Amino acid sequence: MEGRCAIIVDDLIGSGATLSLVAGHCRALGATEVHAAATHGLFLADACEKLGNGMLTSVVVTDSVAPWRVPDGPFLDRLTVLDSTPLIAEAIKHMHVSTG
Repeated sequence: MEGRCAIIVDDLIGSGATLSLVAGHCRALGATEVHAAATHGLFLADACEKLGNGMLTSVVVTDSVAPWRVPDGPFLDRLTVLDSTPLIAEAIKHMHVSTG
């Protein structure tokens, strides 16, 4: 992993413990950047502190759970929240539109 970019994908971020641990291992193995993506960002308890420690270059989540628990600070600066509205709208459309 020396000199490479690591991308971690998970279904949700809860306490941030697993993501922080994995990011730390990637950095220890020589990753120059560590990015993370998850569908749901819960950010419980002290997750933002764990994830704002500099191990992660960026984190991307959808707005399936509003990130209201994320305070201003180093973690928020690296967080991107994607709008899931078009995806859900398209799924509803496909469930209700006859194909034949």
